[in-house]
Order: sequence, then structure tokens, then C-alpha cells
Amino acid sequence: MVDQSTKERPQWREWGITMNKVAVVTGASGGLGKCLVQSFASKGWQVIGTGRSAQSADVPRGATYKQFDASDAGAVETFWQELQREHAGAEICLVNNAGGYVSGSLTATRAEDYNEQMRSSYFTAVYMTRGLAINFPKARIINIISSSALAAHKDNSAYGAAKAAEMHFFQSLQEEFKPAQYQITNLYPTNIATRGPADDAMLPEDLATFVCEQAENTTSFYLRDVTMYSSNL
Repeated sequence: MVDQSTKERPQWREWGITMNKVAVVTGASGGLGKCLVQSFASKGWQVIGTGRSAQSADVPRGATYKQFDASDAGAVETFWQELQREHAGAEICLVNNAGGYVSGSLTATRAEDYNEQMRSSYFTAVYMTRGLAINFPKARIINIISSSALAAHKDNSAYGAAKAAEMHFFQSLQEEFKPAQYQITNLYPTNIATRGPADDAMLPEDLATFVCEQAENTTSFYLRDVTMYSSNL
């Protein structure tokens, strides 16, 4: 007879990790998302990375990867229900990092590109945050938005509008919930060197470290909206 309790034991139990801190990172298959997963795992968090792409080959110890489309409300609902069953009572930090990038003039940008940009940036953040709130009464929510949400730029109407919508959504939630329920931190970085070194860009590893510091903050204050600039400008 097979011992079902052993057969179905989650991987984190086999690693001997105490499941009291769980970080959920969207857009975790590469770039900044991958750095976020590595940074949280190095701090002892159990990390669950999510993304539409296949899992990268070097997921660190203490991390798992769930492949699904977070702009699909049904898939998101299933994800959070499973997480609540497995990790009820855990300290949760959701990092909304997912989002593609579409640039170009109005006529050069296809209608479907505008739709895809809203899906990958805005609706993914909305559905993941709503699913969290339905299943967990308190959490920390850290959003990687963009400085494009703060000011309009030429040939940036698709991306900038989606990021501005994301900003408005989370600023509304900051008014809806008390910090004791959901501490919501919005980050507006300028250029991030996710495709290699750049003189005017911040390192994704440094940004990931900063995000972890906010997730573990125990002071009498927290950050709500932060614009971030490269020190190399």
C-alpha cells in the first residue's frame, strides 16, 4: 500500500524549508523576474515563479515554477485556490512583475498589440491581485510598474497606457485597504538592464534586492510609490 501522505508531499517539505514565507513572482521565466526568484530564494523564502513561457533550466533551491497565463482569470483562480490549500496561514508577498513591451507609433502598432499589452501588464496584475485578496486576508504586494506610467512619451502609447492603468488600479487599492491588510508598494523604475549591461540602466539584481528588502521590512513605515533612477545617469 502506497503512503499517500509521502507520495503527495510538496517539494518544499522534502527540502526541509519552513513554509511561513511564500513569495509569488509573476513573469519569472527570465529577466528581472528570474532575478527576483533568485533573490527571494537566497533569503529563505519559498518562491513560486509564474509565467506563460517554459521554466528556465536553473530554478534555485527553494523555488518552483508554475506555467500558466495569468491574464486568464480562470487559471489565476485555480492557482490561488491551490496555493491557499497548500500554504494556509503563510506570510505572502506577491510581486507583480509580468508584462510585455510594445512600442511604436499609433498607425504602426496593430490593434491586437494594444490588446496584448493590456492583457500582459494590466489584466495580469488585476487578476493575480484579486485572486490573492480572495484567498488570503493579508499580504504584501509589490508592483514593478514603470516610469512610463508617470509621463507620456512618443511612440509609447500602448505600453505607457497599460502601465498608467496599472498604477491607477493599485493606487485605488491603497485607498481601499489598510496597510495591516495589504501593504501595497508601487515601483516606477526607469531603464532596467534586463538584456545586458547598459550605461543608463539599473541592474536587475540590485532592483531584486531592493524588492526583497521591502518584502521583509518590519519598520513602522513602508513605501507606497517610488520612482527609481539609475545612478549612472
